[in-house]
Amino acid sequence: MQSFYIASDSFLHRLNPLSKVLATLPALLFVALTTEPWTPLTFIVLTVALILGLGRIPVGRFLRLAAPLLLLVLGFLLVYPLVVREELVRNSPLLFELGPLRVYQAGVIFGLATALRIYALLMLSLLFTLTTDASDFIRALVQQWRLPYKIGYGALAAFRFVPMLQSELGVIQAAHRVRGIADGKGLRGTWQQMQRYAVPLLATAIRRAERTALAMDGRAFGAFPERTYYRALRFHRRDYFFIGGFWLASALSVLVLWQMGLLGSLVLLQQV
Repeated sequence: MQSFYIASDSFLHRLNPLSKVLATLPALLFVALTTEPWTPLTFIVLTVALILGLGRIPVGRFLRLAAPLLLLVLGFLLVYPLVVREELVRNSPLLFELGPLRVYQAGVIFGLATALRIYALLMLSLLFTLTTDASDFIRALVQQWRLPYKIGYGALAAFRFVPMLQSELGVIQAAHRVRGIADGKGLRGTWQQMQRYAVPLLATAIRRAERTALAMDGRAFGAFPERTYYRALRFHRRDYFFIGGFWLASALSVLVLWQMGLLGSLVLLQQV
């Protein structure tokens, strides 16, 4: 497992992590309710511009992350028109028919809108994950949103186990190769390989967890209801500027789409 975070000194990296949550949350909720392809496409363009511009994420690294997600969405686009309920698209033109499979124009539009909606949600999430250190996010939750520090720092300690266990897995794999144990092939070989790795990896995880618990207990972790912080996270002027600017850009985009008749109805309005 590898973190999506890319260290840099850009405008987005210097923001309080909670400001990015507050800025993108209304857009996430709104995009999730859209039924037309133009709204998520607009937010995709807006978000990618912010990631590459204000986030200073290298284009190559961004494409290596965005391309697999795009392939996933394209696969969904190909499948959705084949499984959509026929009563929803029966009145639209029939594009082609292959045996029992019928593909209608409305089904393709619904599939495109759904695929773009998923991709827009992923891009909005990448704006946060690519520019936010998980440690700073947990610290901000504890300091500003009053998350109990026992839960926050416990989760942070567990999160730190991921790279350690990943490194330990590499050591175990190298030790097996030195002893002449070949990697498994096929499902059976993979299962046997997982069994060989499970016991030493579990033993290492238990030892590290015990040492971490003793270290936290030795520092009186959880003994007091409040604690001090070496690094205090606060909202600055740039955080309010980003939140207001993103909300304004989102509202203007929605207004332009509505004036052009491209907004469409929302999911909640369709159900009423």
